[in-house]
Amino acid sequence: PIPLTQMDLPVTFDDATVDYGTIDFGGNASAFVVDPVDASNNVVQSVKTAGSDTWAGTSLATNNGAFANAIPFTATDQRLSVRVWSPAAGIPVRLKVEDQTNGAVSVETEDTTTVAGAWDTLYFDFSTPVGGSLNLANTYDKASIFYNFGTAGANDTFYWDDVEFNPAPVTP
Repeated sequence: PIPLTQMDLPVTFDDATVDYGTIDFGGNASAFVVDPVDASNNVVQSVKTAGSDTWAGTSLATNNGAFANAIPFTATDQRLSVRVWSPAAGIPVRLKVEDQTNGAVSVETEDTTTVAGAWDTLYFDFSTPVGGSLNLANTYDKASIFYNFGTAGANDTFYWDDVEFNPAPVTP
């Protein structure tokens, strides 16, 4: 067998040579599945199971680590985007980035779904955190996603794909 390469941004879940992995916590249950809208696309399905913790989530990580390289945050580029399919509009989605070797080094931000039962690209701007603060001197090479953060699980199913570093748009 050909050894797989460690995942890195952008994460698409479509490259058979990459070691994609998820680690669930707090009662989340995730699996790699075919996109419910596009059978040629692979995505992650995450279920925030009934009674799961308010902080239940899923990390992009394997037993061998998370991203191969640090997220390239700069003073002006501090956004990640994730395509999300949600069962309802108005669901807060939190994204946390951290140092995979030191979980105490982390920062979190949020966006909210705007459509139900369809794909929506959410933008997570770490210059406006909801937990911690972005320190450009730190390494951030792991990401975790939380659906309906602060609310116990109710067996809601979410899909996610295309985790990307998303630099600020260039203004003319």
